[in-house]
Amino acid sequence: MQDLLGQAIYDYALEQEKGSVFIHNTYGEPDEMLVDIYFRSNKEFFDVEQKALELSNGRVLDVGAGAGALTLELQKQKVEVDALEISELASKVMYLQGVKAIITGNVYDYSTPEPYDTVLLMMNTIGLVGELKNLEAFFIKLKSLLKPDGQILFDSSDISYLYENELPSDKYHGEMDYQYEYGGKKGEWFKWLYVDFDMAKEKAKEAGVLLELVFKNEETGQYLAKGVLFSRR
Repeated sequence: MQDLLGQAIYDYALEQEKGSVFIHNTYGEPDEMLVDIYFRSNKEFFDVEQKALELSNGRVLDVGAGAGALTLELQKQKVEVDALEISELASKVMYLQGVKAIITGNVYDYSTPEPYDTVLLMMNTIGLVGELKNLEAFFIKLKSLLKPDGQILFDSSDISYLYENELPSDKYHGEMDYQYEYGGKKGEWFKWLYVDFDMAKEKAKEAGVLLELVFKNEETGQYLAKGVLFSRR
């Protein structure tokens, strides 16, 4: 798959950007995303991200680290953090920005002999599962990266408002199809998931993870969840 998002991040870092990234969808006009969102500093982080940074402790794995904004902030706080990113171009940008520990690869393929205290998935990185049916297995995968007393921190949101109270009957309402456009090129369509907290809690429970709602922005519907293993109860 052509890495248009990674290319946009790389071009921005080298001051060669070709404009915004446009995200095409199946329900309306494409959304414009400014690439500088991946290069924010602490004061520019969303409230759910600020809270997640406060809760991150011990050895941290930042899944879907992008250009390394959160990883760099954790480094400043003297937290031991590894950045996991599937995009080689974004990984190069993290290196240029001073991220110390970069792992380029797919989280599904990643394993570690030294489990983490915190697995962090922000900017709805949990959505990479694509469909609700894949969420339970993903929680099981995240468990394999955790210490017995570790935690999973992730954000997502309930996007039922897009349907004006007429939710689809043929799929979960948070299952979306997107396509990136950048520099005059369009990538392949891909699936992405937004999951409401109650549904996420149900799927996590099936995987042996106890979810707690830590924070919710009532205006945007975005929330931060914390997951721990049932053995800690």
